[in-house]
Amino acid sequence: MELDDLKNDWESILNPNTLTTKAINQMTQKKYASKIRKIKYPELIGGVICLLGIGCIGFNFNKLDTFFLQSTGVLMMLLLVVLPAISLLSLQQFNRTEDLSKPYVETIKQFAIKKLRFQKYQQANALLCYLLLVAIIILMPKLSNGKDITYSKTFWIFAFSFGYLFLLFFSRWVKNFYSNSLNEAEQLLKEVDES
Repeated sequence: MELDDLKNDWESILNPNTLTTKAINQMTQKKYASKIRKIKYPELIGGVICLLGIGCIGFNFNKLDTFFLQSTGVLMMLLLVVLPAISLLSLQQFNRTEDLSKPYVETIKQFAIKKLRFQKYQQANALLCYLLLVAIIILMPKLSNGKDITYSKTFWIFAFSFGYLFLLFFSRWVKNFYSNSLNEAEQLLKEVDES
């Protein structure tokens, strides 16, 4: 399907008589939607993983034998609901393709506001992920094999240091990837005015 669309777009570019403002807007909206999908699909996959995590905790909840572990399990399930909800709600604003018939300045201003709002939500998500990391580290030994190894000092040292470093680098990579995708989408909108 995409190959046929690409072929039709290419033919319309080669034939200047068929290249109209409407065709340019349609091509730009397709490219814009493609850039946003680069963000949307990983977030949807992350949401599915969070749902699987909720199922795993719910299925093994009887292994959490103390009030502290049970409350940590509930907190973790709550975080696994809130994190994808924030992401998907922040992405919802990009589902509506930009109206390219609006004035250029207004279109870019609206996109910039959406972009800033999305980045703030992603920062909130990153902060909540650190709380989720703590909950995972606390529950992982109990849920994996039932043995409580949290009394070991080396467990806490390695778990938090490696978990923190992984989360730090992963969240920076995701932030850069999303920023690049949003910048490419914004550049597409800017190119419409130049053409």
